[in-house]
Amino acid sequence: MKLPFLQASSGRTDEYVEKKMNQFYGEAGLIVAALMLLDLIIRGGILHKEPIEYMVSGIGFIVYAGYILLRYLLSGMEHPDISNKRVYRKKRKEITAVSACTGLIFLAVSFLFTGFPQNSEDWFDALVLAILFTIFYFMVHFISLSISYRKNKDIFDDE
Repeated sequence: MKLPFLQASSGRTDEYVEKKMNQFYGEAGLIVAALMLLDLIIRGGILHKEPIEYMVSGIGFIVYAGYILLRYLLSGMEHPDISNKRVYRKKRKEITAVSACTGLIFLAVSFLFTGFPQNSEDWFDALVLAILFTIFYFMVHFISLSISYRKNKDIFDDE
C-alpha cells in the first residue's frame, strides 16, 4: 500500500519509512487488542458484569486475532520448506500426530478446569468437545500445509 505522505522529495516512496509505518500500525493494533482482551477479562472474569457490557471487546479481539491467524495460515508462509510430495506426506503425518496429542492435552486441561465427568452424558460431552477441537486444529494446520505446498511447488517449478 503506497501512502501519499510517505513520498520522498524526489517522488519515490521511502521504503524504510513505509516499513516503519507498517510496524507502527501493527503495534497499535496489538495494543488495542490487548486492551480489548484486558477489558474482557476484567469485566467478564473478575467483575462478573453482564455480557452485553464487554461483548464488543470480545468480538473485537476475536476479529483481530482471527484475521491475523487466517491471513497467516492462508498465506502459505507457515511451511516454507515443503516443496515435494515426500516432505509433504511426512509433514501431514506429523500434523496428524500433533493434532491427536493436542486433543488429548485439551481434554486433560478441560478436566482440570471443569473436573472429571460424573456420568456418561458428561463424558460424551467432554469427548465430543475434544474431538471437535482436534478436528478443527487438524483442519487449520492441514489447510495451511496444503496452501504452503502448492505455493512452494509453484515457486520451485518456476526456477
